[in-house]
This record gives sequence, C-alpha cells and structure tokens, in this order.
Amino acid sequence: MSEIDEVVTAVLRSRRYRSVHPATVRRLAEAQLAAGGGRRTDDAIKRTKRALHQIFGAYLPQPPRYERWLGELDAATTDAARHEVLRRAMAQHASTRERLEQLERFYAQLREHLGPVASVLDLACGLGPLAAPWLGLPVGTPYHAWDIDVELVGFVGEVLARLGLRPHAAAVDLLAVSTWPRTDLALVLKTLPCLEQQGAGASETLLDAIPAPRLVVSFPTRSLGGRAKGMGATYARGFEAILAARGWAAESFEAGPELVYVVERPHTPG
Repeated sequence: MSEIDEVVTAVLRSRRYRSVHPATVRRLAEAQLAAGGGRRTDDAIKRTKRALHQIFGAYLPQPPRYERWLGELDAATTDAARHEVLRRAMAQHASTRERLEQLERFYAQLREHLGPVASVLDLACGLGPLAAPWLGLPVGTPYHAWDIDVELVGFVGEVLARLGLRPHAAAVDLLAVSTWPRTDLALVLKTLPCLEQQGAGASETLLDAIPAPRLVVSFPTRSLGGRAKGMGATYARGFEAILAARGWAAESFEAGPELVYVVERPHTPG
C-alpha cells in the first residue's frame, strides 16, 4: 500500500471522518504529504484530520440522527409539525443552527430579492436544504445538494423528496468539479472562507465556474465561538472587490450573524 493510500485509509477508518467523500480526504492527504517535501505517515494522518476538522468536523460535533429524523418527518401530519422536525435537525449543524433565529426573515428577504426560482444548486450544503419550505420552491423543483459528507447528502436527498422537490444529492469535492449542472440559482452560503483555507484563490475559481445566472453568497460575521473580530467588514471588502472586477451586480443584507449577497450575472460559464 502506498503512503498516500495508508493515510486515506486511516482517516476514513476513523469514526469521525468515515463519511467524508474519499476524493476530498485524498486531496487533503496529498497536500499534507507534499508539504515540506513529504511527511511521515502518522504525522500526515494527524494533519489531514486537523484540516478536516476545520472544514467538516467543527460543524457537526454530534453524530447526526438521520434515521430518527426521517421517521419523525414521516410521522408528522401537518406543515407545522414537519417544520418543527426540520428545525430540530438543522439545529444539529453549526452553520444552520446559527440561522434558526432568523430563519423566516432570512428566507423572506431572499424571496423578495429573487422572485421565482426554477432550479437550485446548493454548494457545501450541510443541512441547509432542509430549509427549502422557507424558500418557497414549487413542487417538483430540481434541487442539487452537494457536500463532502456522503451520509449527509443521502439524508438530504430523502428529505427533499419528502418535501416534494426533485433531489439530485451528491458527495462532491468543490475543488475538483468536472461537470456542473446548469441551474437558475446557486447557493454559496458561508462556503467561500472554508475554500480559501484550502487554497488561496479557490473561492474566485469556484465562483467563475458556476454556470448559474444568479448566486446567493453569504459570509459569517462571527466565528463558531461567537467572536466578531471584524469578520463581516473583512469579507465584505474582499467579496465586493471580486464583484467589481467582474462587473457583477449585487444587493446585500444582514440577517443575524450572516452577511448575504444576491448576485446577478450578465454572462455565465459554459
């Protein structure tokens, strides 16, 4: 077994990271082995797990109860009951938990800016697709949900089908996408900072590749620990420079600890 295979196998055998997309684990492991001309296997395993914690582990601190939530969703007989199940599930993921207090406001403002939506691509989606009822999508709307968590995207696909949407859920490494679906809207919610941690310029490369005329891009305005540290202003300066360089029009608003841009692009790739 090669050194890289040893690292990937060891990481995927761990309880914490066994559901991560193997391609993502391999990419991170290769970077750790290559840094400084190569590292010992044990050291590369630790560093790969550390990198995965930053982009994955920190957001799902507790084992998710996917089967339980699906059972509760199936047992719910009213929209209110279904929404309560979805809220409880979203509370288990750090990214969507931060949005729960502002959930109605967040999606009401999005609907106001967006109008009708014909199809969606949700990148690094986490449990965000569970908020589809608040986005007000028509029955049968195609919804592409991408994440590096294999088990999570399986669960999300099941939920979207139960909500009457047309799910296309897949485990995808956003830094190695070969084929993009063409959609009316792409959601890039609190995703770009994680990409930049993995490689400078990765977020711009991603944005330029997405073949959707409309983007919703958001940034956290405080850390997972609750500290602000001027994050919102820093992200705003960086992203608005990207918009200006490309001539993309955007409107922005804040909803709780999240800065949101609704971007209209005159030309799209592909």
